[in-house]
Amino acid sequence: MGKPLVVISGVNLVEAGPLSVFKDAVKSFTENFANKYQLVLLVYNKNLLSDLNMEGVQLLEYKYPKKLWLFRVWFEYVHCYFLSKKLTPFFWFAIHDMTPCVACKSKAVYCHNPAPFYNLSLRDVFFEKSLFFFRYFYSFFYRLNIKTNKYVIVQQDWLRKAFEKKYQVANVIVAYPDVHINAAQIIADEVAQVKRFIYAAMPRVFKNYEVLLKAAEKLYQKKLVFEVIVTINGSENKYSAYLKKQFQHIPNIKFIGLQPRQKIFELYQNSSCLIFPSKLETWGLPITEMKSFHKPIFVANELYAHETVADYDKAVFFNANNSDELAGLMEQLITDTIIFHKTNFTQPAQPFTKSWKELFNLLLAEN
Repeated sequence: MGKPLVVISGVNLVEAGPLSVFKDAVKSFTENFANKYQLVLLVYNKNLLSDLNMEGVQLLEYKYPKKLWLFRVWFEYVHCYFLSKKLTPFFWFAIHDMTPCVACKSKAVYCHNPAPFYNLSLRDVFFEKSLFFFRYFYSFFYRLNIKTNKYVIVQQDWLRKAFEKKYQVANVIVAYPDVHINAAQIIADEVAQVKRFIYAAMPRVFKNYEVLLKAAEKLYQKKLVFEVIVTINGSENKYSAYLKKQFQHIPNIKFIGLQPRQKIFELYQNSSCLIFPSKLETWGLPITEMKSFHKPIFVANELYAHETVADYDKAVFFNANNSDELAGLMEQLITDTIIFHKTNFTQPAQPFTKSWKELFNLLLAEN
């Protein structure tokens, strides 16, 4: 008898944090469970995993679900069913939000899109119409088949409570992202001559770039010496184009565009402070990454932020809508007068895991 077959599906994950989550999951599985199980990965593009050891792993590439949401629905609720009948897995792990229709002994879904729990404004919809769609699309499709899962996985305790209340499920695991960065091995490509603030994020309207850029404008008007690095350049979408037009006159702001992950780490190493004003996250990966460099972090005073910051001793929380408050904090850092906040952290109740290895042990325990 051959080894039991596990399917991990991630055809919708192609960039940024969600792709990093997918790759970390695959890496952990191949390192810790390849001797016990066969692994089949459903991916958008095989090249996305080219930096991982895929020896003994079967990769199935499906690009059509990304072309149209109707195709994605077909893939999850029709295609995957017939694929599961062909592959006959004992465990199916959907790592991109939607619970597919599949024939297997057990399955789990990893939910990392917080859109159903975001309070939309008309301004948000003006800059990003798709956010309105995602808000209600995910709210509906999260619900479909959700109770057929052995477990529902989310990244934070506030999300577990939201899922329990909205979808009446009791089998929700809080699984913290497993992030390991050896900051000592990251070499900065230059030496910063001024206090440098960095915000590395996709240009999504809820990422709330403008509170940082308005704060930078206020400091520029005060003729302070500093630099703000943002990973947008104005060409990405309507929102980033607006930001570039509104704030490109400020020489202190550097619009560098999206960067590879290794380059982001170099920028962290060479920056004085991470500013993370996002209003909505399931985790906030840059916060965890910057903690590895033991640099100051200014983060929006939102539910996700306190759990991600945890007991870190160089964090300050600010009102995500108050550019004056943020400008004041930035000025304190520039003048070396900043006082960090004391943090209160309570570990989530079980089921709770702090690594992919722990999570897979829990998911596969009864099999």
